[in-house]
Amino acid sequence: MRQSRYVWILGLSIVCLVTIFMFQTPQTVISTMADPHYQSDPKTTIQHFWSLMDRRQTDLAQELLLLPEGSMDEQDFKAWVALLNKDPLVSLQKIEFLNSEPNNTQGVVVRVSWLSPIQNVESATFSMGLRQTVSGWRIQQFKRIKALS
Repeated sequence: MRQSRYVWILGLSIVCLVTIFMFQTPQTVISTMADPHYQSDPKTTIQHFWSLMDRRQTDLAQELLLLPEGSMDEQDFKAWVALLNKDPLVSLQKIEFLNSEPNNTQGVVVRVSWLSPIQNVESATFSMGLRQTVSGWRIQQFKRIKALS
């Protein structure tokens, strides 16, 4: 009886995997299993980007960017990387989406609040544009908005 329980669990797992493959293409399923943010929406991509920045995984965060080499957007990104690497005690407190349209990909306005035990809360507002690519959503615009910060 005990061995049949394992057979039932194995069979149920195989049925679940077959069902997933029936509704999605194999490339999508494998890509999603390898990178959970592959088929995410723009909001999830931005949240994932800032959580990577908070964990100082800037090389992974940079993979989510499609910025032209030497552009002002890339310089803004590098300035934030330098700021985060300079103070290891700074941590992400909150991400606020200031747009009213949840699926707007051209200009998502985000206010990011950082907390440090040494300093007060620091807030910065960014305009981020996203684009759907073969490998999921990528950020193609990264501009700091100084008037709203």
